[in-house]
Amino acid sequence: MRRASGSRISGRGVDNYSKYGPVEKSYDNHPNYAFHIEDARNVELMTALLMDCDHFIAGAALIGGISYFHAFAYDLLAANERIMASQCDAAIKAHQDGKLRKVTYLSSSMVFESTERWPSVEGDERLIPPPLSSYGFQKLAVEYFARAAWDQYQLPYTIVRPFNCVGVGEGRALTDVEVESGNVKLAMSHVVPDIVQEGRKGPRSTAHPR
Repeated sequence: MRRASGSRISGRGVDNYSKYGPVEKSYDNHPNYAFHIEDARNVELMTALLMDCDHFIAGAALIGGISYFHAFAYDLLAANERIMASQCDAAIKAHQDGKLRKVTYLSSSMVFESTERWPSVEGDERLIPPPLSSYGFQKLAVEYFARAAWDQYQLPYTIVRPFNCVGVGEGRALTDVEVESGNVKLAMSHVVPDIVQEGRKGPRSTAHPR
């Protein structure tokens, strides 16, 4: 969240630490940043935090790699839909009665999971069959939330679809399960971290190539 200009606190963050546990960030103690250990499904809290913000990055979600999709197929769908609805409820209210001007929603390349055309282009997500995974289906729903909030409440938005993200803080999640890649066991199921893990753990057998 970015707070409106003229206020000392220019950024706010919300996380309940459900994925990695506490993670230190370089900006944690910045005087213009305020962090809240809270759940994004708390509509009352989110509304209060957004009232004085001009831009909201709606990125809260249960998220993981391929093994995570299968291990938590229902939880991903159910929890993320509740999170998305709560974020939108708060954003709509803050747009109507506060200073919020725009929401940036984090979707995923998984909305193109069922495509048969590469590269996919903007608009294909509405023409191809829906994603097969509950995660991909829920991320497609994020985009419908964004468009519906605009159609009914004129809440401006941008949709971002990251591909294979990696960055500071990327590590093994509290709920990650190990999957086998040849003779190497991986636990993060994200492309870049898994490649690094494979390199550090040694060569895998060629009996089960990816």
